[in-house]
Amino acid sequence: MAFIDFTDAALQALPSSLAQPPKNAVEALSTLEKRIVALARNDGLHSLREQRKRGWLARLILGPTPPSAMLANEQLEALRRLAVRAWHHGFTLPVSALKEARAAGYSEAKIGAVIDIIGRQRAPFRSIAA
Repeated sequence: MAFIDFTDAALQALPSSLAQPPKNAVEALSTLEKRIVALARNDGLHSLREQRKRGWLARLILGPTPPSAMLANEQLEALRRLAVRAWHHGFTLPVSALKEARAAGYSEAKIGAVIDIIGRQRAPFRSIAA
């Protein structure tokens, strides 16, 4: 059985007065914020933990401490953390992730736009037999 996506066809079926979609959620984000969301796709949940410095023996065996994935800008780092959690958890985000994004200064519209962008790009389901 095939999956058919009718989301684009619905706008074409409406009369022209109703076919104008409401302001797209993607427009709520700047280009830099969209890029942060795209880059967060490759980050793992381990990148959310604070990186520990290696001791001298670990540096001798493993080499220097690798660079951190954290961003220097605190507001963009909060966006990256939200996006990483959304890429891994989908719509079932922990409340702490939403509170952290709100505390960083993001509005409900921007948080919703991030979750919406990620929800559209994630696979709709995972097959057991792959």
